[in-house]
Amino acid sequence: MAKVDKARYERETKTSTPPKGETKEKFKDPNAPKRPPSAFFLFCSEYRPKIKGEHPGLSIGDVAKKLGEMWKNTAADNKQP
Repeated sequence: MAKVDKARYERETKTSTPPKGETKEKFKDPNAPKRPPSAFFLFCSEYRPKIKGEHPGLSIGDVAKKLGEMWKNTAADNKQP
């Protein structure tokens, strides 16, 4: 019984095609306002030039790591936008 069922299953999976779902195209409104930057983005835009000035040899990734560490050590009161 199992061999017959397995053969039927394999035969059906070879011949069947998955149903095609409708794809919805999402159009972005060109006049829609931009989202406001998060508190972390505001923090980064303020402190990135300072870090680059202190450590001009750091790569982009290292600057991002430094900013992440600074953000992590910042008090919760200062993280409000």
